[in-house]
Formats: sequence, C-alpha cells, structure tokens
Amino acid sequence: MVLGAFLLNTVLTPVVLFLAHRFGWYDEVDHRKIHVEDTPRLGGLGIIVSFSVTVVLAFVLVVPPELNGLWPGSTLLMALAGLLLIHLLGLYDDFVNLRAPFKFGIQLLAALLPVLAGLVFRVVQVPVFGEIQIPLWIAVPATIFWIVSIANAVNLIDGADGMAGGIALIAAFFMGIIGYGQGMLLPAVFAFALVGSLAGFLVYNAPPAKIFMGDGGSLSLGFILAVIPLFGISQNGSAGAPTIAILPVVTLLFIPVADTLMAIIRRIRRGEPIHTPDREHLHHRLIDRGLHGHQLLAVVYTVMIVLGLISLTWFFLPANLSAGIIVAAWIAFVTAAVKLGRSRI
Repeated sequence: MVLGAFLLNTVLTPVVLFLAHRFGWYDEVDHRKIHVEDTPRLGGLGIIVSFSVTVVLAFVLVVPPELNGLWPGSTLLMALAGLLLIHLLGLYDDFVNLRAPFKFGIQLLAALLPVLAGLVFRVVQVPVFGEIQIPLWIAVPATIFWIVSIANAVNLIDGADGMAGGIALIAAFFMGIIGYGQGMLLPAVFAFALVGSLAGFLVYNAPPAKIFMGDGGSLSLGFILAVIPLFGISQNGSAGAPTIAILPVVTLLFIPVADTLMAIIRRIRRGEPIHTPDREHLHHRLIDRGLHGHQLLAVVYTVMIVLGLISLTWFFLPANLSAGIIVAAWIAFVTAAVKLGRSRI
C-alpha cells in the first residue's frame, strides 16, 4: 500500500510539474518566503489524488468489514468528501487570495462532514482521570475546532523545502504503527497511504524543491492528520472503540501545534489579527540561526522522530509515567523554540 501510493505520486507529480510550467502556476517570491525564484506549486494535487485512490482501493480490496470496527463505508466517504472540499478551497486560494472569514467558513463546513459521519471526540483518555465521556453538544464543536486548527497549523508550518511534507510523513508513520498495532486497520490504511503519497512528493520537494504543495496540499495534510485519530487511538487498543488518547496524538502533531500557538500569542501581543503573516515561525528562526536545506530538515525530522517515539510510550508504560515523559518533552520543545527567537513570543 505504501509502495503503491508512492509510485502513483511519483508519476502524478511530474504531470503537475509539467502543467505548472505550461500554464505558469508558480509560487512567486516575496519577503516572507525563503525560495529565491518562482517555483511551481499545486504539488498537493498529486498527494491527495494518490492518497485517495490508495485509501479507496485498500478499503475495497484489503480491509475486511469485520476489522474496521465501527466504521462503515459511508464514514470513509464523508471523510474523503471533507478532504475534497478543503483541498479545493486550498487550490482556489493558491490562485486567488481569499479573505480569511470566507476560508474559515469553508473549513468549518469541510470539518463538519466527517463529524456528521460520527467521527467525534466522544471518549478521551486523560491521565489520572482515565476515560472521559464527552457530551455530544461539546464533542461536535470540539471536534470541528480540532480539525480546523490542525489543518491551519500544518498550513502555517509549510514554509521551507520538505518541511510540512516531512513532518506530516513522520506523524502519519507513527499513527499508522499505532493503528495497526491496535487492530484498527482503517486509520492504519489512512496513515500508511499518506506516508506513501508524501514520500512520492518529497522526491520532488526535497531541497532544492522542484515543486511546492501549496495551500491545497498543506490544508489537506492537516485535515487528514486530524481525522485519523478520530477513528480511535486508545491505550488499551480495543478494536472498534472510538477512544482517543489525547496526549500521544498531540505529541505527534506538537511541532505545528506549538508553532501556531506561539504565532497566535505573538500576534495578539502586538495587537494584530491572528491570521496576519510574519517571518517568525520555527523554520524562520532555525534559518536565521544558519540552518538551511538538508541541515534544517535534519533537525526538524530528528525532533519529530523523538516525539513519535515518546508518543509510543503511552502504549507501553504506565499512563502517569508516560504522561510525565510527554509533558516534559513538550516543555523542552517550547523552551528551545522560544530561545531560538530573537524576540519574545
């Protein structure tokens, strides 16, 4: 499955590259961006097509219904419908600079589609308190907020060659291991299909990038990574139980989440709208410290792998011990990120 998605996207991305050069679909240089020449965009199209084709074929041909737990084909279709909507929004935004309220409204609608199919935070595992049942009137808006937030967080971290794609690939890889280890094959299929699709894209997006994924790619990646855990990532691994262990899930996505939260705090303190762009994200700070290209990715990927390994402790160690390790890792990362900045957040 991983190989199939990889091969499919290694074929699709050159097609997108050809079309981008043919029709002038370029990401133009500006003061916030680190590339020095106009670069083809819309690489996210290859990612999403190869991912979606692989998921559907695997669901039809590979995953037996009795191993899918609670999730019927209609849930898969609603999740893919939401993905299609947010991808089309991102594609359109790559050509037309849409107003933030309009984009936010469409993102809410896209997030609502999997929620209507039952993918919501109903049972959450929290250290000390154990499993917490969440009322539906809280679960629905909380889940929508989660999906939209992660979609935008991945979008914001997409500022350097190989950055968002590599972060998403590593997060998806660990989600796939967790899902497969628990017998939850549908989220594992989602995760490993994304791994293959992103690996195919990174062939062309590694420094120096021949193509960027664009907003259509980064928003879609965040959407997928937010939806995968909703199929169930729990400590006891009971097949079909829509239980989310929140600490390891957040740990796998901690780099984009923390970077976004610091950006929001930074902009609020300056009295700016939270969607105001700047040049103080994590990758900007690392670049200003002299890291570029493969060096930059080596640092970020290493941190992602460490966070992924730490997230796995939730499934092998006592919950309170694992929670202490996870929270300590969060604190260490935020402290290092703040110190990287030349100004306070």
